[in-house]
Amino acid sequence: MTSQRSGDFYALACALVCGLGNIPAKVAVANISVELYNLYFFIFGFIFSNYVWFNKKDREEIKSVDARTLGLIFILAIIFALALYLFIVALKLIEPATVSFLSRVEVIITVILAYMILKEKLKFVELVGGLIALGGILILKYKTNITISYAAGLMILSSLFFSIAEVIIKKNIHRLGTGRFLFYRNLFMIGIMFAILLVSGHSMYLPPAKTLWLILAAAILLPVLGRLTYMEALKRINISRAALVTQATPLFTAFFAFMILSTYPTLIEWLGGALIIGGVVVIQLSAVRKKKTRINTA
Repeated sequence: MTSQRSGDFYALACALVCGLGNIPAKVAVANISVELYNLYFFIFGFIFSNYVWFNKKDREEIKSVDARTLGLIFILAIIFALALYLFIVALKLIEPATVSFLSRVEVIITVILAYMILKEKLKFVELVGGLIALGGILILKYKTNITISYAAGLMILSSLFFSIAEVIIKKNIHRLGTGRFLFYRNLFMIGIMFAILLVSGHSMYLPPAKTLWLILAAAILLPVLGRLTYMEALKRINISRAALVTQATPLFTAFFAFMILSTYPTLIEWLGGALIIGGVVVIQLSAVRKKKTRINTA
């Protein structure tokens, strides 16, 4: 198997595990509050993130953190907390495949923010892709029922927060460090989620064993296996190609939701979702061509 094919395989595996990860999350959050789900999700996430201690470089990163970097990671943790909270609220309300469709909006917002903040060039093809995706967003926002419309609004906000975090990370990637960022972000997220739990008036308790296993499954599939397969993909193919392949995530979510939960999007939800994915694919194809042009002219 060539490096490119194996890279595509890992990117597709990332889409599969992330699509599957939405299912236990959906079932778990149906039985407990969003606040309690998020707290246990990041407790498990922090436990798994401790694998960085096995790498000497990561250990040195964690120990050598300065106050400015720690403050930046804390700000990012707050942004991630808001993004994830809105995502899980939407997941609790509506069918998981539709949530996954709407999560693709993050790509569109990231392109816009990169243009506005990072001064990256915005091509005509990317504008076309954005308009196609916007059509899908408008369909899900205004041509569906009130619950889906409300969830779509939450997902747009969630995507905005995720995109802001991505842009900040991109601008400060060398300062943050992978192991350091992962360790401290998850540590801060536990504290933030606990604070949200208290402020919202929910009590902390130990959920039933079945619910804990579901949260554990989501924590393994999404931040652990999802990140692992994506990083393996990036070792073999460029980020634009990997991002293009992972646009299959909503399709895997729809498949697993149908097979496990016997739920599936309505025709109008499929239409809106297809337009969003189509617009994002147009943007990602443009990014792939842009990358090839740079290589050929170098």
